[in-house]
Amino acid sequence: MSIADYEQTAEDHQAVLVVVKPAGQINAKTFNHIFDRISRCRYVRLPDSQRSFCLRYKKSSPVENNVWGEFQAHRKVMGLLVVGKSATAADTGAVQERYNLLKELYASTLYDSRCLIFGMKQENGTNAKTNMVYYSSVEESFSLDETVREFAASLFWVLESKRLQAERLASDKSEKLPLLLAPFEKKDLIGIDTETRAFRKRCQGRMRKYSGDLCLLAGLTQEALLHYQASADILKSANDWLWLAAAFEGTCAASVTIQYPHGTTRPPMPRNQSFSGSPKVTSERKLTGSLTRAATMSPNGLPMATAEFLQDGKAKNCLSPDEIIEKYKEALIQYSKYSYAGVVEMEASVKACRVMLMQGKNLQASEFLQNMVYINIQLTDEDKIQRYNTLSGLYEQIGFKRKAAFFKRVAAMQCVSPNNPNPAWNSCYHLLQETLDGYSLSLDPRQFPREYTYGWPAIQLRILHEMVYTARKMGNPALAVRHMSFLLHAMSDHLTQYERKELSKVLESYTAKVPGTPVPLALESGAILPPVPMTNLPTVKSFKLLDLAPHLRPMKKPSSQASSASLNSPFIYSPIQSRQQEKKDQSKMDFQWVSGEVCEMALQVVNPMPFELKVQNMSVMSEGIIFEPLISNLSLPAESGPLGVTLLGTPKTAGQLKLVGYVTHVLGVKSHCKFKDLRQIEEPDYSVEVVPELPKLQVTTSLPKAAFGTTNHNLGLNKAKETAVTSAAARLYAGESQECVLTLQNVSQIPVESIDISLDTSISSPKVPSGFFTWNLENTKAQLPLQPGAMATFTVLIKAVGEIATHDRKSTENEEPSSRHSSPKKSPQTRPRSMRTAAMTVPPMEAQQPEEEKAQPVDAVLKLTYSGGQGYEDGYHRQASIILHVDVLQSLLVSKVNILPAPSPRHCHLTLDLQNVTKHEVVISYPDNDDLIIESKQLKRIAVRVERFSLPEPCTSDAPISIISPADVRSQQYSQQLATLVDIRWKMISFLFPRTRGPCGTSGVVNLEGIPMTPEAIDLISISPIQWDVRIDDKPCDTEEPVQCMMGRPMSVKVSVTNASEAAVEGSTLVVQPYQDLWNGTVRNNVGGKVACVGCRQRDIEKMAPGESFQHTCTFVFFCCGAFSLDIRASCTSRVRPQDHKWVFTPIVRINVQDHDKK
Repeated sequence: MSIADYEQTAEDHQAVLVVVKPAGQINAKTFNHIFDRISRCRYVRLPDSQRSFCLRYKKSSPVENNVWGEFQAHRKVMGLLVVGKSATAADTGAVQERYNLLKELYASTLYDSRCLIFGMKQENGTNAKTNMVYYSSVEESFSLDETVREFAASLFWVLESKRLQAERLASDKSEKLPLLLAPFEKKDLIGIDTETRAFRKRCQGRMRKYSGDLCLLAGLTQEALLHYQASADILKSANDWLWLAAAFEGTCAASVTIQYPHGTTRPPMPRNQSFSGSPKVTSERKLTGSLTRAATMSPNGLPMATAEFLQDGKAKNCLSPDEIIEKYKEALIQYSKYSYAGVVEMEASVKACRVMLMQGKNLQASEFLQNMVYINIQLTDEDKIQRYNTLSGLYEQIGFKRKAAFFKRVAAMQCVSPNNPNPAWNSCYHLLQETLDGYSLSLDPRQFPREYTYGWPAIQLRILHEMVYTARKMGNPALAVRHMSFLLHAMSDHLTQYERKELSKVLESYTAKVPGTPVPLALESGAILPPVPMTNLPTVKSFKLLDLAPHLRPMKKPSSQASSASLNSPFIYSPIQSRQQEKKDQSKMDFQWVSGEVCEMALQVVNPMPFELKVQNMSVMSEGIIFEPLISNLSLPAESGPLGVTLLGTPKTAGQLKLVGYVTHVLGVKSHCKFKDLRQIEEPDYSVEVVPELPKLQVTTSLPKAAFGTTNHNLGLNKAKETAVTSAAARLYAGESQECVLTLQNVSQIPVESIDISLDTSISSPKVPSGFFTWNLENTKAQLPLQPGAMATFTVLIKAVGEIATHDRKSTENEEPSSRHSSPKKSPQTRPRSMRTAAMTVPPMEAQQPEEEKAQPVDAVLKLTYSGGQGYEDGYHRQASIILHVDVLQSLLVSKVNILPAPSPRHCHLTLDLQNVTKHEVVISYPDNDDLIIESKQLKRIAVRVERFSLPEPCTSDAPISIISPADVRSQQYSQQLATLVDIRWKMISFLFPRTRGPCGTSGVVNLEGIPMTPEAIDLISISPIQWDVRIDDKPCDTEEPVQCMMGRPMSVKVSVTNASEAAVEGSTLVVQPYQDLWNGTVRNNVGGKVACVGCRQRDIEKMAPGESFQHTCTFVFFCCGAFSLDIRASCTSRVRPQDHKWVFTPIVRINVQDHDKK
């Protein structure tokens, strides 16, 4: 026998083995359901007798084990049940064939069998026999239990006859008895003298032992004990040690059956570890169960009822608990003498261990398990796994947790041994998971202490490494990420710097495929792995809430009732109030936040890792009112800290806000870290009051911001800079006036209901002259309430008056821009079709030429007080300050604009002639190009790439009568849109401050608004509504490479146009015109003698709906060699589009015609 059954118990010696097998087209779920129903019939009481016997059902039993039936009768298969499903006679025949095959397989030991067929009634079946039972369906098999009981009774009577026959042979000394043999003893019969007395004793002793086995199976325990005792005496005198050991084991089994009638207490179903209580509670439950079980046992390890039964003498020849241990030891000693009986010895050790567990003798049970370890037999990998797993389970039952974990890990490693061709990584992982409790390792970070060492760190690290590797081999990267995260979080203190770095790289490589999540992870076994918050990456040392910026802090007007109450109070000082202030709760802030405003939180973080740590998506967690955190990304140097970090967030409603933790994304793992889990954070949460929303004004000025020097000694100005929201600076000439337009935009969702403005000139020295700053706020107040997103403006007029103006201004007139860089004009007959342009001429402008003077600064603070919404009703407001800085001290002409097509159909080129009319150098900056310097009086041309755009057609049907034509409206729309797309800026180099003070000199933007846009220019700059698909000889033509064509051979041109716009195109004409470009500015359109066209070159299209396509095909034949081009275009003149529009296919189709001889 090479296959061991590690689930056997001593009670199995009294149970008849019945094998239940599936047959036919029956699924596993149905078969398992029927097997469970059959398995309920374990104890059968005969109807006409007081006797009963037990049955043991198995889904499979190796034939190798069946040959040991003579050695131990409970090992052989005595019953067979075949469960099949069929709907037709052919299916029934297949089931019967499978049934007959199984009967032949177990024919040597089979007493009786049945074939249960579901899905067919008996009258419909063919060749119905007595051992064939039919059921119409599984749901209607009401008589299944009765069939199983009838089958069990049949087995019993066959067994009873076998028992009587064996007893007759064992008691009849005159008849020659057969010699019962173990499988490996058959080879030893050769040459044995069968007439000796010792041989006859062996035959008689083995037969008596066999009779004892049958009596025990038939429920006659007392008779079985008599047979075992008699056989032991005979076999001992005959030196038949193997069968003597079997007789001892049978005696122990019969004694256990009598002394423990309820059998071995099965362990309860394991509870999900994720919902288990604390280790202390679990230990208390186990201790309570042990005390309860001990209270029901007698001093000799027997149940109370059984002890009283034995004391009455009702059970004769029954071994005591101590004698059972001794007999098992003797049996194992005898088994160990035979190498072929290693599996029997191993199973006997398991049975003995389970008996010791029933008796509560754990140390004796460990001795039997130790013997099981030293048994050396040849086993398959699956048997080894089962062997070590059984050892682990038994060690756990006797309380040897670390040893149980050791053998569980050995079983796990055996699942993936190098000799195993099919490694079972899933089984390996589940076995490793069961070892955690034995090594004092919990995957719940809250239950695994990091403050002190608990367990064996080296072993724990090894187990975690193996679990990570196994999870990766399982193809479950999320599980590998979870275990690697726990390893770095919980075992970081036990790792070297090199190990931390390498494991971090491994974790990062895992999370590149599957990111780590902060949610519980459910396993196939039903266990749930809790999330692992990586609170040490980085380590947060402190956490603090910050007040709002000065201009955003809510201010509340003092209540008149509160003021009068404080004045009328007779107490000047109260010690109770002072004591209350000393006992102030540190978790509650003494300032307020505003609903809808971005708030700040300051942290001190430490990076313990020996590499740069990148923390992504860091934010805070909150409770109470709605709070929207803003994510932050950090990069912490290696082994650095503490470093300051600021997190942002926005409360959405008013009330009490409680911040309870923070969120990080480190090494690809997202973690939810709570303050209550951090030892270094004193408070479990932080609370702050959030007042109702207040409006927020964004103040911008039409002037550039002021650049104050770092060595400014004006204390008033320095203080104003700390609270100012913005500033405005101007460089003016004496006597020149300039308006500073302040734009107030409500960037919040609350309307502004109150605005007030005041001016503070105390920070300026010398005194600001009267009338230097003037404004009128009535227009702005008339626009209240200022709705969300709306803007209000008011103008501050700045006049350079008084002693500041010291020089006069001079001006010169600029020269008219030259056209030397423009392309030569050609007639429509000679202009190259590939260079379609649209030119717009702009009249020249005048510019002033200021002289340099020493600047005189003038400073003032403009204070803006505003409020609105629910905060305004509750008496809250805000105050913003704007610094006005003026330096009082004593440009570019666009002469020509051209629009050229670009190679890309999505862009076009805008060329400008710019002339510097100042006496200073000017730097021109525009997108996609380097800066350009223009000297004084110099003219240069620049080209700007502009992305094409389209604007909707102006609607004139419902518009009122106007003197402006639709064409002019359309031209203005495109001109304005072009001005917004083109960004060209200039700066005067002589007015630039040093680099350390920033570029605050004279600068501006070239204004292109008002450029007249002709219909040709609009066609060039707008996106064509026509999509082209041109094919020459069924080959797409979408590159500038010339098409090769033979002279005299027809060339097919297929043009497909699609309306990609949202409006219909009416009255369009499609033209395919060949021409020759001589590349010297001349184009020959008349090529009639060189090219012949088969078909129409021009095709009219009445109407193309949106998305509609139109195709046109024609064929050209070239009569001479050379380079030709095709002008493919579509023109439109319709009621919707009153102007002529032309859309040209790009790139230009070029054709290289060759002679046949030159091919």
